[in-house]
Amino acid sequence: MTGRDGKFYSSKDVCENLQISKSTLFKWEREGLITKVRRDWRGWRLYDERNLEEIRQNIEKQKAAETKPRSSYVLVVDDDTMILQVMSDLLQAAGYDVLTASNGDEAVALHLEKQPALTFLDVKLRGKSGIDVFREIKAIDPGATIVILTGYPKIEDTVQVIKEGAYNYLTKPIKSEELLEMVAEVIGP
Repeated sequence: MTGRDGKFYSSKDVCENLQISKSTLFKWEREGLITKVRRDWRGWRLYDERNLEEIRQNIEKQKAAETKPRSSYVLVVDDDTMILQVMSDLLQAAGYDVLTASNGDEAVALHLEKQPALTFLDVKLRGKSGIDVFREIKAIDPGATIVILTGYPKIEDTVQVIKEGAYNYLTKPIKSEELLEMVAEVIGP
């Protein structure tokens, strides 16, 4: 499929026409929010009408996320019911409204419905991995503030999710002071 004028669009053309930066464009491509683009003989990216429509939709989602007020909820996502209970009790005792999810699909649905102010997301979930759930949430809610929970921190994975927009990470066992400090930092005391 070619552009309106019978040609493909370069990344420079796309950025100028749609008023986005190249880093945003390439980030959306890496995150799978734009269908795989074509490349010319030099290896440069070329975009078509379908890509432009996907980019326009992402711009609209981002605008909607920026204008929609966030709720005051803290979402905790973990498949270990003991951890869910302990974190929920601790946060409620500190005066926060808490939502819990034990799997990725539930977490994504709660994110769509409630738009929590902060999400604690375990990396190791049954079914979908926490990293996949993180990417799904960021795709539907680019303004989401997500803290990754991990029992086995791999520096590469941690660096990758931070690059992709995670707010921070906490290692298990989670210290209550660290948890409450992070919530206060994002939501307030």
